[in-house]
Amino acid sequence: MAEVFAIDQAIDYIINENLIDVKIVTDSRSALMTFESLTDNRAIIYEIKEKIKRNHLGIKLLWVRAHQGVEGNERADTLAKNASERDNIDAEYAESTEQIRNIQKERIIKES
Repeated sequence: MAEVFAIDQAIDYIINENLIDVKIVTDSRSALMTFESLTDNRAIIYEIKEKIKRNHLGIKLLWVRAHQGVEGNERADTLAKNASERDNIDAEYAESTEQIRNIQKERIIKES
């Protein structure tokens, strides 16, 4: 899940910097598979997908092999390790499937 949170933070940065066509590179196949899944119902995945749609972002998620000397990836691993050693990390995301259903119902009502 840490990689998914990192992708979410990257998307926030992309939005704040008014970037449009961006590639986000990760060494986490599981994070990429989560975004490709049609059945994943975690709120954070739904929120990220909605954020991308709402802001009309052309984001491509790409996989890179871990620990192969890719400079940006090595730096990201170092930062992730440092963050994991912190006492607390600020993150607020809805977790329940019920909340996702409510969001979807509200959207359907607004669109009809």
